[in-house]
This record gives sequence, C-alpha cells and structure tokens, in this order.
Amino acid sequence: MKRLWLASLVCVLLTMSVVAAPFVEHEDLTPATNPVLGGTLSLLLTDSPQSFLFYGTLDNNAYTVIGQTMTGLVELHPVTNAIRPGLAESWSTSADGKEVTFKLRDIKWSDGVPLTADDVIFTFENFIMNTVAKGNSVDRFTILDTNDGVKKPVKWVKVNDKTIKAVLPSPFGPFFMNLSHAYIYPKHKLESKIDKNRPDSVNELWLSNVSPKDIVANGPYRIASYVMDQKVVLEKNPHYWKVDRFGNKLPYFDKLEYLIVKDPEVRLAKFMAGEVDHMAITAKDFPMLKSKELAGGPFIVFKAQPTQPTPSPVHIAFNFDVTDPDLRDLFRNTEFRRAMEYLLDRGRIIDEVYNGLAIPGAGLVLPANKAFYNAKIEKITRPYAPNKAKEILDKLGLKDINKDGIRDFASGKKVEFTLTVQSSPQDYQDVALIFKEDLEKVGIKVNLQILDGTLVGNMFGAGNFEAGIRAFGNQPDLELRKAIWQPGTQLYYWHYSALDKDNLVAITKNMFDWEKRLYELFDQGSINIDPAKRKAIYDEVQEIYHDVLPVIFVSKGMNLTGASKSLGNITQDKEGIVYFSTYTAFRKK
Repeated sequence: MKRLWLASLVCVLLTMSVVAAPFVEHEDLTPATNPVLGGTLSLLLTDSPQSFLFYGTLDNNAYTVIGQTMTGLVELHPVTNAIRPGLAESWSTSADGKEVTFKLRDIKWSDGVPLTADDVIFTFENFIMNTVAKGNSVDRFTILDTNDGVKKPVKWVKVNDKTIKAVLPSPFGPFFMNLSHAYIYPKHKLESKIDKNRPDSVNELWLSNVSPKDIVANGPYRIASYVMDQKVVLEKNPHYWKVDRFGNKLPYFDKLEYLIVKDPEVRLAKFMAGEVDHMAITAKDFPMLKSKELAGGPFIVFKAQPTQPTPSPVHIAFNFDVTDPDLRDLFRNTEFRRAMEYLLDRGRIIDEVYNGLAIPGAGLVLPANKAFYNAKIEKITRPYAPNKAKEILDKLGLKDINKDGIRDFASGKKVEFTLTVQSSPQDYQDVALIFKEDLEKVGIKVNLQILDGTLVGNMFGAGNFEAGIRAFGNQPDLELRKAIWQPGTQLYYWHYSALDKDNLVAITKNMFDWEKRLYELFDQGSINIDPAKRKAIYDEVQEIYHDVLPVIFVSKGMNLTGASKSLGNITQDKEGIVYFSTYTAFRKK
C-alpha cells in the first residue's frame, strides 16, 4: 500500500527539520481544479454532545465536533495516517532522541489571540496530564526511563513564545503519533475558569450549555450555535492556517451543520431525501442504497476495506472479577474462553448481521495496516466448531447433571450468565442473539440484557457486569490503544483488579503470567524506535491476544459511506480507499 504512515514517522524522527509555512494542503486531498467556495455541508450526529472540551468527556459525538475545531502540534493525514505538521510548522530532534524542539506557526486562535508556547504547556499541565480529567492522556505521555526502570512524564520547556521543547525520559517510538491526538487548548480562555483546589473542575469547562462565543478554535471550523437534540452549527475559522494549491483559504464550505438524529431510520430517510450530504451507512442498508444509486438516485455509496478506526471491531468480554465465585473461576479459565471462540459463528454473523460486508476477527491491528499486522493470527484464530467447544466444557467438568439441557457447576448451580449489550447500534444486539443461540445449544444459559449505551458504558467502566459486547477502534499504532489493551490500564475493563484506580497504576501481582508479558511488551513497544523491533513486539502481542483470548474479537464492518452527488472532491482510489475530508469538500455548481 502507498499509505506507509510508519515510514513517515521514522522520517520524522530522523529528520532535523520539517518545514511547512504556509501549509499548502496535499494534492491528494484537494481538487485538481479551482473549487466552488461557500455554502453549507450537512452531516449527522447520533446524539447531543455533552461537552466541547476533548479532555473533559468520553463522548464520540463530542469528539466528532471537536475534531473539526481543534488540532495538535502535529496531525495525521485524514486518509493515510501519515504524520505531518500541525500547529508546529517544524521541529528538530536531538541526536539521542530525548529532546524535540517545536517551532510554532505564527497563527491565531479563532478570536484573533496569538497561539503561543504557553497554550501548549497549559494544555499538558491542566488537561493531558491531569489524572482526573475524563479524557486525559497520562498514559500516552508517561514514558519508561530505561536508565532506572521508572515511568516518568514528558517535560515541556518554553524556549520563547513560538518555540517549545519536549524532554523525554527515553527515546519514544510513538511520540509523534500520540501528539497527533493531543489537541491544544487556549490558556487565555480557560485558565481563569479552572479551580486550582479541585483538579476535576476541568470536566465542567465548555459543557454544552456554554455560549459558543466563549469557545475558540484552532482547527478549520469554530462553533457558531448549538441547540440540544437538534443541531450543532460550525462556521469557518477566519484564522485557519491551511490553503489549497490555488491559494484558497480552507475550508471551502462556510458552514458545517450537524443534525442530531437519534433514530437510525430517520437518519437514513434524511440522507435519501438529500437533507444530509454524507453519512456512514449500515451493511443492512447498503444493498438498497446501492440499487437506488444505480437507478439514478441523487447519491453515491462507497464500499471500502476497513482501514480506519471506525466502525469499531466488535468483541466479547468476560469479567475476570465478577462477584459470583463459580463464574469468576470459569471466566478466568483460558480453556473456557477458547471454547467460547469455538462457539462464535463469525461466518453466520457476517452474512446475517453485516450482509457479508465485514471481515472476521479484526483484532488489535487491521490487515490493511502493513506496518504492524501479524498474519499468523489467521492460523491461531479458532473456527466455529461446536463439538470442540463441547469437549472442552466436558473436560472442565461442566455437565448437565439433571438432564434439563443446562450444564451445572460442581457446586450444583447452573452454568448461567448475563450478557450485557447496548441498544445501539443494532449490530451489537444481533451478534449477541446469534452468540446466545449457539451457547444455549451446548447447555450454557445466557440472559441477554439490552440497555442504553451510556448506562452500559458506566457499568463496564465500574466493572459491574458478567459478560458483555463492546467495540473499540483499530488505531494505526497499538500505542494509541494502550489504555485499553495493556493490562492494568484504565479501559482494560474485564480485569480491573489489575489496576489501582485511585493512582492509575498497574497491580502486576494481580495479573496472570500472560498479562504480565503483555504489560512488558506494551512498554517495550513504546520505548523502541526501530520499526522492525516494534513490529516484532506487536506481533507477539497479537499472538497472545488471539491465543489466550482476554477478549474474543468478532468482526469489523467494512467502511460503508454515502455522499450526495452534489459534493465535489470525494473520490475512491484503485485500492478502494475513499478520499474525503470536511474541509476540502465543496458543493459542485
């Protein structure tokens, strides 16, 4: 593939200077001819954002909006994931790899106040490294010092208003990748609103009831208005720093309008009626929409192999810390989890739930990610084989003693558990129903619990569940999902007893041996800057996950999207990758 983002990262680490002032957006994202300027781009949200502060919320709808208004020192190419300059127009790296000096662009916030190094330091001190900020990134910027074996935070030193230096405990391979997810916020707007005696007060900043006038941006758009449960309207940031090859200031659209529509059927209807310009579509709706497109409909639909974090791959988790002692011992048993994989009919799920528009498994790393994907896991992954599952369950002593169709523990209790799943998207419920059906065929009773997504998230976050179905995105670098997949981290929700939640430190004595190995591997992957060595490390991580099954990966849907035919500058290349960005699309005449 031409999207060798890792090669770009290595070049960044080894290059002494990267210059991009003024930043002319890459030709692969901009049209070949001068575009039409102005107008409104209409998109969708599935619920109302609760906050406009990235670090103060755990809300995907909020992240969608924030991603249009904020950026970091560096950013990812929106399609290829290549590292490139952001708020920093250039940087230099010391010979030992421990110091990176950034030169900031001479740019302004959307309210006209200059961006300075103080904004960077303010963001890291108050948000990114604030352990009680809901969306903090402490783990991403706490690095193992190879000299003494102690994890230490990255230090930021102001050189002058437009120059700032990052001092790292050790060379850190994913540093720039992590920086691309570290949005910088304005000191002049937020500092006075933080209660220094209450660090968690940052979670109360820029909530949905704040006036849009109080919110400033450094991305292509700024917030113009917000009506709860109706819409969020963004307007062009007059101080945005990108232009196209013709010298046009980006973005092309004057406004970006997000309609808030909770009902999926209503979202679909609005798209088909032309009220929405671009949206993700479901596998269920894809055939119908494709048929209407070919019949001359006003939209085009795209099918692409999954390359991006969304849609997230679905997985099944069993709570290692469940209160019931029989279930706890069972869920912690690797052989039991292997039996569960033998009962997972991925082929049927892909056919019936995703209309064949998904790939099986799709675990930590996508097959399209040539830099890190380990093809060996395809041989490790267990196929649907109910008879093998029965053999394992029999060997575990789980037999139907009274012949009522349900297996029993040695204690006499039925082998029964609750499978919790959120009500939306429907895919999760459909997967759960198929899995439940196959488990009950071999004598395991499953009680399906379908609840609101927010409630389910809170339950999982508290470790208050027996088994569940969730989905987390595949990022281009496992470091970006370290807080999920490394044992003893904030989102490793199926074994929270491996984490000291008060101090956010791992409790290795509570880990299984294979978890201890995973813990070590993730740290090694962080501090190593050699691409080949990082690949070998992440290869082993993938093999452990697919052998021992901390969770069981089900499938990942293909990237399915639809766009109005009136939109310009949306294309699909020969590899099937769709090129589209909100700030380089325009309305055709």
